Amino acid sequence: MKSVSLIFLAIFTAWAASVVSHDMATRKITHASIKTGLRLFAAGLAVFLLYTWLGYAGRAQSFMNYNFYLMLAIHVFWSALAGVILWYAEVWPAGDAKFFILVSAALPLANPFLRNFPHYLFLSLLINIFVAAALWILGSFIATGFYSASPADFFAEVWGDIKKRMAVLNSGKNKFTAAACLVNMGFLFLLQQVFAMEVHGFLGRFFSRVDILFFFLFMLWDKIGRVFSSRRWAYISAACYALYFIGGYFYFPEHLWLLAGGALRNVFRFTLLLFFGRFMLEFLMEKKDMYYLTARELEPGVMLSVKAARTLKDNPAFEGAFDDCFKDGLTAEQVGELKIWLAKLNMPDSKVEVVRGRPFALWIFAGAVISLVLDRNLVGLLK
Repeated sequence: MKSVSLIFLAIFTAWAASVVSHDMATRKITHASIKTGLRLFAAGLAVFLLYTWLGYAGRAQSFMNYNFYLMLAIHVFWSALAGVILWYAEVWPAGDAKFFILVSAALPLANPFLRNFPHYLFLSLLINIFVAAALWILGSFIATGFYSASPADFFAEVWGDIKKRMAVLNSGKNKFTAAACLVNMGFLFLLQQVFAMEVHGFLGRFFSRVDILFFFLFMLWDKIGRVFSSRRWAYISAACYALYFIGGYFYFPEHLWLLAGGALRNVFRFTLLLFFGRFMLEFLMEKKDMYYLTARELEPGVMLSVKAARTLKDNPAFEGAFDDCFKDGLTAEQVGELKIWLAKLNMPDSKVEVVRGRPFALWIFAGAVISLVLDRNLVGLLK
């Protein structure tokens, strides 16, 4: 089976490299290339199944048993769910999400004995993808500043932009809203701690992985973040806190403050991750690719910046037309709504902030290579 895995790895790598090359040249991943990758995966799986049949028939000594395919199905399910979430959360366009699903699904065929397979391999791959991309983007951004004509002016301008970015994030928010967000997040992480302690079996292992909860919250924050700022949920959470401490005093006093302290630490860690990993990294990623278009220049497929997308989502004039600004670009209906709104502003040459698509297939491919070579995620190397 080792030779089969190596042959599959070589062929699949050649296909992935061609997708990366085309994405870097055009910033698009075509449906035809995704179909080709799907056929390669299906062919590799068919060969694995053939060897399994030959093995059970006594004609092959090295083969994967039926449990491997159950584990593979679980892994593909998690990979597909993660890909859909990354698309729905407006992190990746549909092409990148499909490419990730295929690459992630193919990893066990390239090496059936990878660590974290089947339940957490997709998460390990995602960590390698985003950590590698973040380190490169941050490093190249700093290098650009030092190699500029005036590094002091470059970094002063960046710092000014960061302060403006922070001001935008804080606009319209009061202290109670921020407190409600922390209270609600704290109760969610407290529930995670309690379930991890009380629930056994797979569910217990699942709830014990706070990084899974971090992933879903981090990626879906733009969709669900407002829920955590709700005053109603803050009052409900406060009542649940009272029940927890009263009930915990009688039933598990030895774990009462241990679980609460763990939840508090997770709130702090997630807040830092959300601020630096999403808001600030988004800003750095978009800064080089940002430009402005007038109403006449707008067309379907144009991608709004994160700042512009949030502004339009919060504008009641659009009645929810921009609640979904997927990375595939604006639809024809959204472009029409935006042109009408810009015309009503009565401002000559009013412009919209947009960004060029970033070819992310390279980092998906790099994350897969890191996963195969290191057999762990980059964050795990720091432990």
